[in-house]
Amino acid sequence: MNLGVLSTPPRSTATVLYKSKSASPNSKRAMLKRKVDDDGFRLQYQNMGQLHRDASRPHPLSFRMARTKQTAKKCASGHAKPAQLAGHKRPRTSSTASFTPSSLSPLSSCPPSPDLQPTMIPNQSNRFCYLCHDGGRTIACSNSPCPRVVCDVCIAIPESIANKIGSPEIIFKCPACHEKEERAARSEPMPYFTVQGNTVLASNEPTFINGMCERASKSQVCGGPILIIHFVYMGLNARGSVPRVLNAALEEYYSENNLRYLEVVFDFGTSRKLRLWRSEAESLAATIGEDIFQQKIFFISVHSEVTRGDLFAGKEGDGSDVAVRPEEFMNYLFSGGLQPLVSGATIFMLSCGLLVASSESICSLKKALLELRPMYTVAFGAKHFISAVIKSFIVAFGIRVVIQGHDLGEVFKDLLDVSVELPMHTDAYIFQVKEQMAAGAPSSTIQVSGTRYMWFHSHRRPWGNPLPMSCPNCSSIRSWSPSKSGQDESGMPGRISTCRSPTCGFKLFSYQPQTPYEIMKTKAKDNEAKGWIKQMGI
Repeated sequence: MNLGVLSTPPRSTATVLYKSKSASPNSKRAMLKRKVDDDGFRLQYQNMGQLHRDASRPHPLSFRMARTKQTAKKCASGHAKPAQLAGHKRPRTSSTASFTPSSLSPLSSCPPSPDLQPTMIPNQSNRFCYLCHDGGRTIACSNSPCPRVVCDVCIAIPESIANKIGSPEIIFKCPACHEKEERAARSEPMPYFTVQGNTVLASNEPTFINGMCERASKSQVCGGPILIIHFVYMGLNARGSVPRVLNAALEEYYSENNLRYLEVVFDFGTSRKLRLWRSEAESLAATIGEDIFQQKIFFISVHSEVTRGDLFAGKEGDGSDVAVRPEEFMNYLFSGGLQPLVSGATIFMLSCGLLVASSESICSLKKALLELRPMYTVAFGAKHFISAVIKSFIVAFGIRVVIQGHDLGEVFKDLLDVSVELPMHTDAYIFQVKEQMAAGAPSSTIQVSGTRYMWFHSHRRPWGNPLPMSCPNCSSIRSWSPSKSGQDESGMPGRISTCRSPTCGFKLFSYQPQTPYEIMKTKAKDNEAKGWIKQMGI
């Protein structure tokens, strides 16, 4: 039988898309139009992310990569040699070598770390009414953990107590807290009253809501200070970047004092540049000041090495790129005073999928996360990742997570569902640093849990494996039949896609994931299903 392999059976350690040779990526990255000196740039930082340097030297973000009309690349991957910075030695490894970490923990596949040091952020009320995101005079919820406010346009406070609202003896619970208490008590829906003291009704008249139910009851309009930093690898073009899109989406809700956006170009490709970078990191941390931010979001735009998944650290004196392991890269990038800022933050890795393509690079990344302790880290699995396809995802993140205050892990699939181009382009990975109590252990440990989301279509992406546009046997285009359940030559179950060309009949076989997974369907009809495969234990 003429059979191709689209995904790897569990007994194999290699990854085979199908039986054909794939073109190797370009061996050289595009060069900069202007030569950069070996010492890199000494940057001064200002609020809202403006970068300044001496007028006699060009602005680092003004550099553009050399382009041609038809061969310009937007993805972030390439070749680089391993770096040896500050005494660290990077052993050469094969792209197919297996990696077995020692002392594996159940969730992280890496050694556990000491307990988290929580970041204390003062409780602040929201700036806008959570029902309408606008409104007139706002009333803050009396529940101390709740930051929501409601406006007098959306809620009709009885006239008899209107002038008492805000006084210490009046307890005003927002509609969201009222609903939450009802659900916790498992009671029937009850009239909504404002209370004086603990039990006495402040008015015999119930409080009516004029506003419409436009958002989830958990939503709010967060008003606390936000910090966004975009770290950009030397030579990458930040114009129209995803972090700028997020900043623009948030500007309507936050003042200049509450929304700080910084773009920082980095290059620590030599020991001398690394020393300069550490000095600049201290200056940047001093400029940012005390960590009082309600949300901290870091974007890292960087190339990944095509054979090992290492991340580009910078350029050597001859202009060639050097790369280091993800663990070393993250420790170098968040040097000195920047490291405490990462605790509780959200990190977006805007690099090609080589970073999450092997167990070695994933474990190295997890080790860095255990040390830095961000709350969430998001990465993408496309071999040639193009960040422009996740702009709708990032805008939805800004609305649901930053503004409305939802937990990223809880709404991650919802963000993927509203992303038009993302599902066909890339898998999405989310890593969470959390406290885990092991069975029989006297104390908890900190673990990193990883989850992969793969978009599947029963006919076009069986088990999340994209079918090639052209049949590798006869070259016919989009000739695949609807996939069907079957077995390969060894009896392994999966789904078979067959070329419908009359003279071909070539078959591709797709295997289901071998780690625990959950199928999250979004639509199913006429034997056609599509949705997300949530693969745990990454």
